[in-house]
Amino acid sequence: MFLGKISSDNNKILLNVLDSNRCDGIDGLIRNLYPQDNGHHRLFSTQRESSFIMLDLLFFLLSDLGFCSLNEISQCWKTLEFIKYLLKSKLITFIVDVCKYHHAEISHYAAQVLSTPTVTTERYYIDKLCHRHLQDGIKTEVGSGWLLYGSFYYVSMQFNVTLKLTDYVMSRSSPDMVPIGCHRYDDRHISYYRNHVNSTMTLHDKMRMAVVNMVKYVQNSSLIPKELQQEVKGQFISISPSVMSHCLRFLCYHHIDEIINRQQALRDLYSTVKGNTLITTNTLSNSIAILGVCFEIADDKNTAYQCYGEALQCDSLICATAEARRSNLLTC
Repeated sequence: MFLGKISSDNNKILLNVLDSNRCDGIDGLIRNLYPQDNGHHRLFSTQRESSFIMLDLLFFLLSDLGFCSLNEISQCWKTLEFIKYLLKSKLITFIVDVCKYHHAEISHYAAQVLSTPTVTTERYYIDKLCHRHLQDGIKTEVGSGWLLYGSFYYVSMQFNVTLKLTDYVMSRSSPDMVPIGCHRYDDRHISYYRNHVNSTMTLHDKMRMAVVNMVKYVQNSSLIPKELQQEVKGQFISISPSVMSHCLRFLCYHHIDEIINRQQALRDLYSTVKGNTLITTNTLSNSIAILGVCFEIADDKNTAYQCYGEALQCDSLICATAEARRSNLLTC
C-alpha cells in the first residue's frame, strides 16, 4: 500500500488511501490494500464476498502481534481486563470478534506464565486458573488452543488425554486451511476460505471452519514438553499445529512404551515436515529442529544431526537451539 517515509513528494499516495477509507469505508481501504490487478478478485462472485474475505485475510495477516512479550501473569490479566472493558462498549460485530480473538490468544499466554505451585492448596488453585485460561483459549480456531490443552495434560503425564486431543485437532485440520500470520495468502488459501465460510458467519465461526494458528510457547513456558524446554530458555517459540500434533503423539507413545505407534508417529512427523504441511516460512526451521529432537529421542543420532543442520540452513527465522543441539550430538 505505502512504503517509505512520508514527504511532500509522496504524501498524496497516503492521502488518497486515507480519503478512500473516509469516503468508501472498509471497501475503499481494501481496494488500496488488494488492487484489482492482483488476480484475487476473479475468485469472488460478488464485491460483497470480496470485501468480507479480504477484510478477514487482512486481520489474519496482521493479528500475530507478538503478545509473547507478556511474560508476567499480571501483564496478561491487565490486558485481559482491558479487552473485557472494550467488549462492553458499543462496537461493530467485527471489532467485537477481534477482541474476543485476542482475549483467547492472551489466555494462551496467561496459562503458561502462572507461578509454579509449592504446596497442594496452591497446586489446586493454580491448576484451576490454568484450566480457566485454557478453556478461554480454545475459543478461536481449531488448532493452537486445543494443542496447548494437550500440552497441559502431557506435562501432567495424562498421555491418553493428550492423544485424544491431538486426534481431535488432526480430524478438524486440512492442509489448505488459512494459517494466521502467513506472509502471503495465495489463491489456494482464498479458495478454501471462500468455500467454507460466508458473510453471515461470525469471525469466530469462520476461524473454526477454515483457519489455523501456530502453537506459541512463551519464554520459560510451564506447558511445553520437557523435551523441548531448551527451546523456550530466553525466547518464545512458534510451532506449526500439524508438527506439534505429531510431536506430542510421538512423545506420548514414547512414554507409554508403544513402540509401533511411536515409529508411526515419527514417520507422520517426518512426512509433515518434509511436505511442509501447514508450516509457515517463520516456523520451518523450528519444525525441522523439533523433528531432529524426536529422532534423537528415538536414538537415531545421524538423522537428528542432519535435521539440526537443515534447520540452520533455512532462509527465514532460524531455530535458536539448532546449533547447540547439533554440537551436543558431537560430544555424546
